Amino acid sequence: MRGNPMNEIPIARPSRRIFRRLLIAVIGFAALVALFYAEEDWRGKRAWENYQREQEAKGVVMDWNKYIPPPVPDEQNFFKAPKMAEWFIKGQSSTNPLSERLHNADTTATNLDEAASAKYLAWSDQFAPDFDLIREALKRPYARMDGDYSNPDKQPIPNFVTVRSLAQTLAQRTKCELLLGQPDKALRDLTLMHDMCRLLEAAPTGKPMTLVSAMINVAVTGLYVNTLATGLESRAWNESQLAALQKQLAEIDLAPFVIGAFACEPAGSASWLEHHKPSEFFNLSAIVTRSKRPQTLWDKIRGLKTRWWDYVPHGWLYQNLVHYRKLSDEIHASLFDGNGLVTPKNADREARVLDTKFDHPGLFDLFSTIAIPSYSRCLQTFAFNQTKANEAQIVCALERYRLARGNYPETLDALAPQFIGKIPQDLIGGEPLHYRRTEDGKFLLYSVGWNETDDGGSPGTLADVKKGDWVWQYPIK
Repeated sequence: MRGNPMNEIPIARPSRRIFRRLLIAVIGFAALVALFYAEEDWRGKRAWENYQREQEAKGVVMDWNKYIPPPVPDEQNFFKAPKMAEWFIKGQSSTNPLSERLHNADTTATNLDEAASAKYLAWSDQFAPDFDLIREALKRPYARMDGDYSNPDKQPIPNFVTVRSLAQTLAQRTKCELLLGQPDKALRDLTLMHDMCRLLEAAPTGKPMTLVSAMINVAVTGLYVNTLATGLESRAWNESQLAALQKQLAEIDLAPFVIGAFACEPAGSASWLEHHKPSEFFNLSAIVTRSKRPQTLWDKIRGLKTRWWDYVPHGWLYQNLVHYRKLSDEIHASLFDGNGLVTPKNADREARVLDTKFDHPGLFDLFSTIAIPSYSRCLQTFAFNQTKANEAQIVCALERYRLARGNYPETLDALAPQFIGKIPQDLIGGEPLHYRRTEDGKFLLYSVGWNETDDGGSPGTLADVKKGDWVWQYPIK
């Protein structure tokens, strides 16, 4: 008997209503995700643009393109002279004969005797034609490297290995020549070490000035002053040589290049970040910060198998930019006062702020942990080496005074104007450098140093800046 079709159990089928609700939910979720990304992108970009406008209104140069140096005439460009680009621009050639030969030079010996000095000079005389080429190239007023400056990743940079090796070789030759009683030759090599710093200074604009270039310049200057001090200690220089060295020392002003690097680095870093995808940046921050702070919340998140940073909004890059630039700009504004003097208390305070912030970085502080270097240590090294250059200039004037009068003056004021035009002030605090003639017929000359306290001439060192004064002595510590 055929049953009533109306009484049969219907086959289960998806409800159109449920399907519609599910579809609406998916569409709604997608809309929320799209709205989230749009909101975060808008907020990040707006925050960055607002900060740019605020800083530019204060005269801060935010645009990386404004740090790109204009072309200069080839015949006036150091790097267009024969061999100079090959030797002094990184990556210009697969081999660098000058760098390789200089690298083999033994510049580590400290207790040289006359026989060893003569042997070293005879060996290093092979570089005489190269030194002459460099001297000739340094007569050109500009030092601009050709290359792609539009992307900070690809901008040309000096070959720091060659620069360092050349400076060390010249320093060693100078010491040998002084030991052998050849001050004229020592002055010639020392002058080349002084002049070679120009290739790091990016004349005529000084842009772009990376912190690495600025600090290599600081390091070479420190080596130059230390080498010059050997001749001052042994009283090897005569009046005309002392006057020449004093003129060179008066030309040393490292502050514009360090300050320029402090301004240029953030602009370059910001441009780098704007040219990269969020996934590239957050993946980089995952690699870098994990090795430094493996116990932070973000490190634990990064330890998950999912690559969450592949899906972050682009606006988070801009939020990182805002946090990075605010922090950088606050630090830079506090490191020097209006007269270009160093303020150690501010530098130490900012270093503590950075340490605290970087111990537990927020999501928008990740770029800061990568891009902000140890400015405090850079500033200490700069201040120490510039102070030693300033002190050496005064010592040259003191030696000239002694040669003319038979002894050292009672005060530094007696040096001006015959033996020095302007007496350098203490870079720390701006007061006069401390000086007194001692009972043994010598003198004591010092800066109050990083602790900003007059310790009576008790020598301190760069290795421990918390105590002691920066006293003129040899060897320089």
